[in-house]
Amino acid sequence: MATLIQCAGCLDKIKDTPFLRCSRCDAVFHHSCLNISLKDYAAMTNEIKAVWLCVLCCSRDRKGGDNSDTPVRVASTPQHGYVTHRTKTRVVDHSSSCVSAEGIRDIIREELQNLFKMSFLPKLMEVQNAVSTLESSLSFFNEELERIRSVQGAQSATMKQLERECEDLRVNNRGLMAKVAFLDQQSRSSNIEIQCVPEHKQENLMNIVQQLGRTIKCAIGENSIQHCSRMAKLNSTSPRPRSILVRFNSQRLRDEFLACTTKFNKSNQNDKLNTSHLGIGGNKK
Repeated sequence: MATLIQCAGCLDKIKDTPFLRCSRCDAVFHHSCLNISLKDYAAMTNEIKAVWLCVLCCSRDRKGGDNSDTPVRVASTPQHGYVTHRTKTRVVDHSSSCVSAEGIRDIIREELQNLFKMSFLPKLMEVQNAVSTLESSLSFFNEELERIRSVQGAQSATMKQLERECEDLRVNNRGLMAKVAFLDQQSRSSNIEIQCVPEHKQENLMNIVQQLGRTIKCAIGENSIQHCSRMAKLNSTSPRPRSILVRFNSQRLRDEFLACTTKFNKSNQNDKLNTSHLGIGGNKK
C-alpha cells in the first residue's frame, strides 16, 4: 500500500487532491491551504509547478538576496503631489501566494501576544492589584478576628467566674434567709398579741398585762416582760383599737400565759376574759 503524503499546512493526509511541492524544501501543500482555487491551479504550467517555492523558502530568499545591481527607475513627476499613479496592473504571483503552517502559527502567535499586551495585560494588572488589596484586607480582618476571639475568650472566662460567684452568693443568700427566718421565728416564740383593749392616753400597758396575769392566775412580774407596746393598724380607718404586743423573757412563760387564759375561759363560759376584768368600765369587750 502506498504511503499517503502529509500536508505541511493543515497536517492532513493528501488524497485525491491537487497539491504543490516546494522545489527547495520538498514540502507538500494542498492547493486550498495555499489559497489557490482549482481554476488558478489548472492555469499553472508544469514549469511553474516545478520551480514553485513555499512561503518559508521565499522569505529566506528575500532576506539573503542581493539587490545592489538592480537598476533604479526614474520616477515620473505626477500631476498632483499627493496622488500616486501605478504604471502597471499588479500581477498576482501564484508561486509565492501560499502561507505555510509555521507562518500561520507565527502570525497567530504574534497577534495573540499583541492582543494579550494591549487588552488582557492591563486587565490582569488591575485584577492583580485588586487581589493584592483584597489580600491586605483579608489579612487585616484575620488580625481583627483573632483579636476579637482573644477578647471574647477573656470575657467568657470572666463570665464563667462571675457565674460561679453569683451561684455562691445565691447559696449564701438562701442560707442567710433561712437563718433570718429561724431567728425571726425564735424572736416571736416569746411574743403574744392582746386584742380589743381600749386605748387611753394615760394607760400603762405593763399594769394591764400584769392585771391580766392576776385575773387568769399567772404570776407575771415586771422583770418577766422584755417589751410591751401597741402595734400599728393595717387599716388606719378601722375603729378597732390597736393590739398590744407583749414579749416575755421566755417561751415557757408565754406558753403558761396562754394555757392559763384557755383554762380561765373554759372555767368561766358565761364570763370569759374581757375588759371588765381589767377594771375598764363600759361595754365588755
